[in-house]
Amino acid sequence: MPSISSNAVRCEPQQERSARRLASFLDAAADLFAEAGFEACTMTAIAERSGASIGTLYHYFPDKHSIAFALLNQYAQEIESYWKPLIDQAESLTPQRFADRFIERIIDFVREHPAYLALLAAPKQFSRDPAARKALRVTFANAFRARNPSLSSERAFLAANVALQTVKGLTALYSEAAPKEKPQIVEEFKKLLSLYLATVLS
Repeated sequence: MPSISSNAVRCEPQQERSARRLASFLDAAADLFAEAGFEACTMTAIAERSGASIGTLYHYFPDKHSIAFALLNQYAQEIESYWKPLIDQAESLTPQRFADRFIERIIDFVREHPAYLALLAAPKQFSRDPAARKALRVTFANAFRARNPSLSSERAFLAANVALQTVKGLTALYSEAAPKEKPQIVEEFKKLLSLYLATVLS
């Protein structure tokens, strides 16, 4: 399973104009992934949506899989701004408030980035770099230990892994649900995570 990395980009931008061009390709791809799904989207459609030639697109990306990796890498960096305030407050939050805010931030992110759910639903599975995944779990584990200093490093890391896997289950179910079902799914996962964290953080 390939990991998301800057290597997804064939030609790293060296100038502002190139950076804007790269961003326009990613924006176009995100729109198309959200509208039609990963499988139906084509390199030609991405080039057309961005207003560039197909040759220019291939100059930056060898295929749409590499575009998806680059886009997910961008999302992984952006989502940190959603995590950080919560992590900073973890020591003072009850398990229920932590669980509620944690899931609310996830839902805010996926609502603002509909292509994220489209990529999660793609037949081809995309995975983050193992080092990045571990770093995220360590961050949450440290927050859990700040809330409950009696936790061992191993127990805190396991709890972080369980919490993040719970969110993975939430996003999978949320992406498949009808609009009217989504609020109830969110509430059920809040309850689930709250009950689990109560056993870990109290």
